[in-house]
Amino acid sequence: MDAMEEYLIKSEDFSKILATLLKEKVVDKIISAQLRVDKKSGNIDRFTVQPKLVEKEADLSDFPLFPLIAFGYARTDSASKYLHKSVAGAMNEKVGLIACPCDTRALIELAKIRQVNLDNLFIIGIEDRGMLPKAGREMRKIKDVEPTKIVKEKVGDNGLIVKLDDGSTRELKLTVAENCLRCFRKIPVVADLTVSDLGVPIDSEEIILKVYSDKGNDILEKSGIAKNNLPENVKKEHTEKFAEIIEKAKEKRAKDLEEWDKLPQDEKVAELLKCTMCNTCIRGCPVCYCVDCILMKKRKEKTIDKVTYQLTRIAHDADRCVECGNCDNNCPQNLPLSLYFQSLNDSFKEKFGYEAGMSLDDIPFRSAKAISEMELEKA
Repeated sequence: MDAMEEYLIKSEDFSKILATLLKEKVVDKIISAQLRVDKKSGNIDRFTVQPKLVEKEADLSDFPLFPLIAFGYARTDSASKYLHKSVAGAMNEKVGLIACPCDTRALIELAKIRQVNLDNLFIIGIEDRGMLPKAGREMRKIKDVEPTKIVKEKVGDNGLIVKLDDGSTRELKLTVAENCLRCFRKIPVVADLTVSDLGVPIDSEEIILKVYSDKGNDILEKSGIAKNNLPENVKKEHTEKFAEIIEKAKEKRAKDLEEWDKLPQDEKVAELLKCTMCNTCIRGCPVCYCVDCILMKKRKEKTIDKVTYQLTRIAHDADRCVECGNCDNNCPQNLPLSLYFQSLNDSFKEKFGYEAGMSLDDIPFRSAKAISEMELEKA
């Protein structure tokens, strides 16, 4: 996608854009976000972002934009998963959502199997470098930074940059998800607007906003927020940083998958034997759509073993996998699930020229239509 316009806006004005979507009745509901509050201490947990369905403008004033960019939704939640599971895929109502690039790819795949209605969506994409889904746990090991003192965060080159309530900043060596570090598809494939903090220093009160559709431009104008054309120096920093991140991701992906391909099959199977069939990977997968999951059923009945459980899931989802990494990030046994799927995806691209989640017009190679066309070509 090519942006129609690029601006700097005040980060505090982001919630006004969301409120305008409801005010102008562009959407009926918004999949918003909220930070978890610790029930014992009453403290806000900035590392745990939870989806929140909003229908009133007033409920959008404290949208946690920077935690969402840095950490994504907690555990198995994602914007696309929540849309499908809790808002019926926007089949009968109009919904706004804030989506990572992999979320937008999941929306494409779900639309192909008629699980979401793209026409009923207003999508604000996030152009990011990757997320730190385990930052909350890793922060417990850092003794000289009090989490309650953090007022803003940003993913940096070496981990997480945080701004504290005294105005100082620190760079903490926390871990960006391996899956994100191998991801080079950093731009949403479908969006009306996008936001990004790449190229903007953490002490800035602004954020980059790009317009990708007439609908997005219209809602931006109606919001009445102040916007400045993206300065050339910021645009240069943003573009160069984006290019650097993508190039490093391609290099890491090639290196990691080359090492993975060299790994003996028995070692790959041994990894699968660590699986406890806890179903976390299924619950987190945005393109798992079955109402009644056969794997959960068989696991409950104790009629399936660990390897068959994972191989069945891989066979079921492999050609729909959008490489969000949700299965990998949440696996309690730390199975290298993203390597299984990314390796398969590269093979599918090489053999069939197919990449999941990139276009509605791409025909899945296992579909009846694709098989019929291949048979015609052979004839």
